[in-house]
Amino acid sequence: MPETSTSKPPENMDTFLKGIWKENPVFVQLLGMCPVLAVTNSVINALVMGLATTFVLLMSNTLVSLLRKLIPKQVRIATYILIIATFVTVADYTIQAVSIEVHKALGAFISLIVV
Repeated sequence: MPETSTSKPPENMDTFLKGIWKENPVFVQLLGMCPVLAVTNSVINALVMGLATTFVLLMSNTLVSLLRKLIPKQVRIATYILIIATFVTVADYTIQAVSIEVHKALGAFISLIVV
């Protein structure tokens, strides 16, 4: 009698659920976008939030790339967080100076760019 391969349904189901729900990169990245989606209810808010996020990403990545070899490994993550927070603060103050109405609409969500 030939042996048939026996698959274990619980393991297969666990693997399936893990791939669909727990380790799905789309869902994980979407959770990080929830604050952005909450405040982008108008075109101007979406544009300002998008520009602020782009500014922070470009500037912080450029500075981190330039300083990467100079930063000791023991303080690397703390330094990266400090650099990102600095550019978020610059973006926040710039938005506040340019348009107080947009700053009021975006509120604390600008600070969540750090995350």
